Amino acid sequence: MNSIQLLAAAFVLGLVGLTSGQLVSPGVCQDFPVHVNFDVPRYLGLWYEIRRYEQVFQRGGECVTAEYSLNDDGSVRVFNSMLVPPGQVRQSDVGRAVVAFPDESPLEAKLNVTFDATATDISANYWVLGTDYDSYAVVWGCFGVGTTLRAESAWILSRTPTLTPQAEAEVQRYVDLYLSEEDLRPTVQNLDFCCTIDPEVTAYPQCPTQ
Repeated sequence: MNSIQLLAAAFVLGLVGLTSGQLVSPGVCQDFPVHVNFDVPRYLGLWYEIRRYEQVFQRGGECVTAEYSLNDDGSVRVFNSMLVPPGQVRQSDVGRAVVAFPDESPLEAKLNVTFDATATDISANYWVLGTDYDSYAVVWGCFGVGTTLRAESAWILSRTPTLTPQAEAEVQRYVDLYLSEEDLRPTVQNLDFCCTIDPEVTAYPQCPTQ
């Protein structure tokens, strides 16, 4: 690899490090089919992360949850929370999601999520490939890096800390079709490990007092 190629590679990796996607591969983003007739109110509420492509902003995070609620303007408030062991204090980020094509019929589950990172808005695609609203959701996002690379994100979400066998089978169908099995890392959701020291956190049990 010559010096120009090295500089180009370093520049691309720098771009990737500043964004959310971490599965980088050659090619352009694919146009995967998403869930249609998307029911935003049914999708709101608490979700537990079961697996993900590792992310810069989630590096080492376990006991990850995402909670969605409506803002006054009709957009969706995104509240992400996690532990980074060995710490016991949960870290959190707040974002805002909007349906990308609100006038389309049937409504597609394609959203744009924006987080304010040090006064610089970072926006990402959030496509729900599949969900039954009550037990599982398979989420994917992608953006182009230059003209030859793509960077992908993916999350497997559950309404409970573990997926039921039926939900797991449904999720696996989407994984086999659209995601890279080997790049999905499991998220620890053991309730003893994920216990909280914050009385306002209700997604996990309180840690025993010493």
